Order: sequence, then C-alpha cells, then structure tokens
Amino acid sequence: MFKVRTPWLTAEQAYADAPSILSEIGWTARTLAALECFTALDRNFYLRKAALLDRIALLDEPDAPGDVTDTAVAAAVYLMNLDQPDVTCDPRDYVRRQYALSFTTNDQ
Repeated sequence: MFKVRTPWLTAEQAYADAPSILSEIGWTARTLAALECFTALDRNFYLRKAALLDRIALLDEPDAPGDVTDTAVAAAVYLMNLDQPDVTCDPRDYVRRQYALSFTTNDQ
C-alpha cells in the first residue's frame, strides 16, 4: 500500500476554515432530527461529529482534560474503525487530518 509521509496538522491548521462550533452543533442536531430512528449515517456525519467533539475538547485542554476529551477520543476511534486506515496515530490527529483533507476542497 502506498503511504504518504507528511507531517500531521495542528488543530489550528485543520480547523482554520471550519464553521463555528455552534454552527456545527446545529448541523449535527438538524441532521439527526431529520432522520428516522436507526437510519444509517454516512462517514461525513461521523467525521464532522468527531471534529466537533475534538474542537470542544480543545477548549478544556490542557487545563482540565476529562469527559469531553474522552468523548472526543471515542468519536475519533469510531471514525478510525469505520475507515480502517493503514496508520497508527493518535485518533484525534487522524480526525484533524481527515477533516482538513475532506473540507478544504469540498463544501460543508
């Protein structure tokens, strides 16, 4: 498998052009509210949710990592399990890279 050896992005780089946290919370809520129960969600939903939770956790860090950080890690691990990447890294770094790759070239 071809592996690209590029440095991981910082959170600031990955989320530089991201919508506000409040906007993303609204998008997540609207998306879920519009669906019937047990509707399968696509990767885009889980990527945006993981990025949102990562950004919220960053507000608490490094002063008081805790439940929010744990939730961000869990969402990132879930995304990695969906993607099955051939990479070993911090799950939140993976979310940041995937977010930047997905949303710097595509509309949200």
